[in-house]
Amino acid sequence: MQTFNRLVDAIRAIVRTVILLQATAIFVIIVFTVISRYGFNWVLSWSEEVPRYLLIWISFLGGAVCVDLKDHIAFDYFLKQFRGRLRAVVRFGINVAMLFLGWIMFWFGIQFVQDFGSDLMESIPFTNVWYYTAMPISGLLIMLFVVRAQLNQWAGAEDLADTPTSTL
Repeated sequence: MQTFNRLVDAIRAIVRTVILLQATAIFVIIVFTVISRYGFNWVLSWSEEVPRYLLIWISFLGGAVCVDLKDHIAFDYFLKQFRGRLRAVVRFGINVAMLFLGWIMFWFGIQFVQDFGSDLMESIPFTNVWYYTAMPISGLLIMLFVVRAQLNQWAGAEDLADTPTSTL
């Protein structure tokens, strides 16, 4: 179990690094766009579209990381209303619901990519598959993180509801 947890932690670290790089790219593109627009009266054609796509990726990947960190306040508040065995049952129910959500995102995300991924982006010569894949990848990550949480609960490794979460 410890090896599995280390592997999932490494995956989460990679995802967080990707999110940080995407946020940095958005910042650089927008600063460059503002300088070029007001300083030189010239703008790259893709300067609005690419940050939008990066923000989509950040949102989906960030949501998956928050599932692993247990940073959803509504579930946390709801879970803290219960004690003992009932808390474990409620936590299991929440995990099943989140696993189902991850599966829906994964399965229908793949369908969405297959149906619409071949369409071209508005201003750059790439297909939409580059940003539509954020949904199935995020769904897969959510399922992975939920499975880890449930396995840790069953193994008694930690009481995840009472563990302080780290920051994104």
